[in-house]
Amino acid sequence: MAAKKVKNRVNELQSQIRKLAQRFDSEREKQVEALEKQLEAARERVNEEIQRQKDNLAKLESLQEEYRTKANAALKKQIDRARKAVDDARKQVNANEARKMWLEAEVKVLKATAKRAHSLANVISQYEKDLEKRAKEIEVKVKPKKKAAAKKKAPAKKKAPAKAKAKAAAKPKAKAKKAPAKKKAAAKPANS
Repeated sequence: MAAKKVKNRVNELQSQIRKLAQRFDSEREKQVEALEKQLEAARERVNEEIQRQKDNLAKLESLQEEYRTKANAALKKQIDRARKAVDDARKQVNANEARKMWLEAEVKVLKATAKRAHSLANVISQYEKDLEKRAKEIEVKVKPKKKAAAKKKAPAKKKAPAKAKAKAAAKPKAKAKKAPAKKKAAAKPANS
């Protein structure tokens, strides 16, 4: 009887051990399934994060390329503008230089013309003086002739001194004619 009790007791314990083992196995399977689900969820999150990082990196690269293209275009425009400004400035300097040279040449021509006009004015002035002098000399000669004509009516004795006076008046006239020629000759080198 005791042996039967012991055997029953052993059977009971074995069935309890089996139940505990089954419960343990089912619990372990549940935990493994839960861990696998968590691992899968974590794997999906990591994959999503990696994909997001890849997308961000691709966007960043495209932005860098876009900014590089825009920066190159802007830099090229600035360089073109700077070159155009330099070319315009060079053209303006050349134009100003040509204008300056032309104005300098015009100033030289005007100075030479003014000098020439001054020389001509001096010659004309001298010529006027000479003409006035000759006119006075002619007037002086004409007046004595009137007096001489009045004296001709007088006696013949005074005829000889009138001729002497005419000869004396003729000598300064010849000298006066020679003097303007000398002054004209002197004025010509100054003129040229």
